Amino acid sequence: IIDAILDGSILKAPTKKVPFFDFEVPTELPNVNPAILDPRDTYASAAEWEEKAKDLAARFIKNFKKYEGNEAGKALVAAGPKL
Repeated sequence: IIDAILDGSILKAPTKKVPFFDFEVPTELPNVNPAILDPRDTYASAAEWEEKAKDLAARFIKNFKKYEGNEAGKALVAAGPKL
């Protein structure tokens, strides 16, 4: 993964979006087992991952609420997780 970052090949890698957090992970990188690239693939079941991800997203959302008092904080909240 570090090699792909350093040589820029990660920028050309195919990706898929991780729900709730709105970020993309590569689906394949040279010499990297694809099973470790997507956090969803590290759980025994998709339902377990979704439960944990929703809980984590809710915690971020709750924590970010305290920063909504200014424009920068509002931008932080807008860029954060969505349920």
